[in-house]
Amino acid sequence: MLRYVVSNLGPETPQANQDKLLAALKTIKGIKDIALVPARKEIAFGINGPEPKAKLLKEACATAGFTLGSRM
Repeated sequence: MLRYVVSNLGPETPQANQDKLLAALKTIKGIKDIALVPARKEIAFGINGPEPKAKLLKEACATAGFTLGSRM
């Protein structure tokens, strides 16, 4: 599993916004088993094939109103 920080994700993030983030990440080819961990401000996911480029992840997060941070 790959893990990334999402700086503006947290326990107070409304479920609707979390759902938008999940939907945006699911559009990236090769990502599977996505999990949000608001308490730790992170996303975790598996990959099927090559690792997606950070640029794609940042763009997907941005479309949902989130800011992708560093890989953990």
